[in-house]
Amino acid sequence: MIIAISGSVGSGKTTIAKTLSEKLDYKLINLNELAKEYKIEDVQKLQTFDFDLDKLLDDLELKLKNKEFGDNAILEGHFAHFINPELISRLIIIGKDLKQLKQIYKDRKYNEQKIKDNLEVESFNLCFYESLEEGYKEGKQVFLVENNETIQDTIDKIKILLI
Repeated sequence: MIIAISGSVGSGKTTIAKTLSEKLDYKLINLNELAKEYKIEDVQKLQTFDFDLDKLLDDLELKLKNKEFGDNAILEGHFAHFINPELISRLIIIGKDLKQLKQIYKDRKYNEQKIKDNLEVESFNLCFYESLEEGYKEGKQVFLVENNETIQDTIDKIKILLI
């Protein structure tokens, strides 16, 4: 089973993916780390970098088709919902309460523009709706899971969706 985990910055994707991969004994692929190989330029204003998403997705598709990550893997990153749905068994979009997210961003010392942009993404459930545009099937392949309680509560919700 190939599981993709996406969602807003700060929603808990990385922690959830790491915990889930350990519990299921799945290989974990951090897409943000992979994106560094496709870096185009730093964007200081938004405290991030631009990268060639199309090239990354093309290369990732090849790796998935060739089973370079094995049969069981978790792909985690805020753009995981752009991966070809034919290659993903389940896509989990992690949601988070806006007040909690805002505090996380402040704790991370994000600038006001980055805070505003990321809260906007979450408030519109952008990752979820973009996944539908990519061809993921709501309620069958893609699921929105709120991460507002404990990590274990969120993991338990996800495990039910993997059956």
